[in-house]
This record gives sequence, structure tokens and C-alpha cells, in this order.
Amino acid sequence: MIILDHTAVLALCRGHRFLSGLAVVEADEPAGRAHVPALCLVSASLELPGAAAHVGALPGLEFLPLDFAATAAVEQAVASGVDWRHAHAVCSAVSGAEDGQVLTAVPEAYDGTGVWVVDIGKP
Repeated sequence: MIILDHTAVLALCRGHRFLSGLAVVEADEPAGRAHVPALCLVSASLELPGAAAHVGALPGLEFLPLDFAATAAVEQAVASGVDWRHAHAVCSAVSGAEDGQVLTAVPEAYDGTGVWVVDIGKP
């Protein structure tokens, strides 16, 4: 599973070519799409108002809700020192049947989390 954290959402909104390609290709199955955790979308929108509306209109993205199980996992991650802006991405990457890859502009933020990180470069 490909997961976009808030920095990747911001890069997408600012025209990152690779991420734009991911976001506009509509896969037949939700599992084939890039995923955006809800808290990552909130964080991006706080930094860049309108980001949620922008990415919400793109057909190649799937949004991961913050349900009870995710909330409990995010709470534990934040309590253990993970920044809240990254915690939902971390939990999403490790909660599925397959390990997720977090696309980010700040790979160092995931040090010590055990998450597979892909550096998208600085936006």
C-alpha cells in the first residue's frame, strides 16, 4: 500500500509530478490507489488551506478514516514520541495485511518507527 503523509499531500497540491501521476490514475480497486490517512490530510490542510478539497477531487486517492482502532493506535504512537502529523501514516503503514510505504518529504521523521519510507525530495 502506498501512503501519502502530510508533506506528500502538500507536495501533490504544489504540483509534484510523480505524486500528480499517482493521484490522477484511477485504479479499478481501492487497494491499487495511493492512500491518504485522515490526520495527514488535516495536517496538510492546516498548513495549506484548501488542500483537502483539492486532493478530495482526485480519482486516484483513497482516504483512510480515523476509526476507533486507528485512533487507539495513533494515540499509542504519539505517546511513544511520534509526531501527531506522522502518527496516522505510521499506523496505516503497519496495520494492513501488507506493509505500507510512506511517501514523504521528511524521511527522518520516521526514524525508529520501522516504517518503509520513500523520500519524495523537498517540495
